[in-house]
Amino acid sequence: MISIEIPVLHGKYLRDVFESIRSQSFQDYEVIIVNSGPPLISDLIKEYGFKEVEGKNSKLLHARYQAHLESHGDFSLILDETRYLEKNALLKLSSLKSDMTIIHETEVAEGGKSIWVKGAQLDKDNIIYCNSVESIKGFALPRYFNSKILSKSFTSLLNNLGEKFYDVVFPDHELIYYEASKISSDVNIVKDPLIYHYGDSSLFEILRKYYRYGKTINVLRGTKYNNFLSIKRKKRNICKGTIKDKLILYILYLSRGIPFILGKYL
Repeated sequence: MISIEIPVLHGKYLRDVFESIRSQSFQDYEVIIVNSGPPLISDLIKEYGFKEVEGKNSKLLHARYQAHLESHGDFSLILDETRYLEKNALLKLSSLKSDMTIIHETEVAEGGKSIWVKGAQLDKDNIIYCNSVESIKGFALPRYFNSKILSKSFTSLLNNLGEKFYDVVFPDHELIYYEASKISSDVNIVKDPLIYHYGDSSLFEILRKYYRYGKTINVLRGTKYNNFLSIKRKKRNICKGTIKDKLILYILYLSRGIPFILGKYL
């Protein structure tokens, strides 16, 4: 069985996520939702018959942990409320036995693709095809885990972070992979895009998000994860795309990097 674990705050695309799960060709799964949002989200969870965990004051890393505590599957798929599945995603994943699997994604957006969505897709393509899976890099991240590996990763994070564990928003996913990579080096990459992502479609959304990321990463100062504060670790190889594509990528990186730095230091 596959445990699908999803922390929720806003719920804007949640019906799309739920419909993509319900229509899967592989049906041996459970869905655990940690709800940190409004009552309407509870109504939607009940409509689909999924398991709800209250997460009223839970930050993102804690919410992921809460979801995993309630899971019973042999493998866990950690999703977000902005990511929905290709129809055969679970069927394809169910045949994989690696401890961790990185899954390629397709960027989607309401109202058509903007330059920002195109840039994000170019970034994802370059991450998958041109870069290594080193966990400290933090951009090629597994979403499909052997559940025992995931449990041990959370235990390590709890032990190493103490009370700060409950304050981590970003880089929640990167920290999970970092600890998991200490336990196992068995990482697989699925280059078929099995996940669709509602990404940032405007410059304002990007600026706001990455400023918040810069603010929240400071919780790691003085911990065993102080190395995550380094921006240099995010440098990636670019091997795909035209000169115009690469220009779009550099504009995207600046649009993410500048607000991140401002949030980190202001």
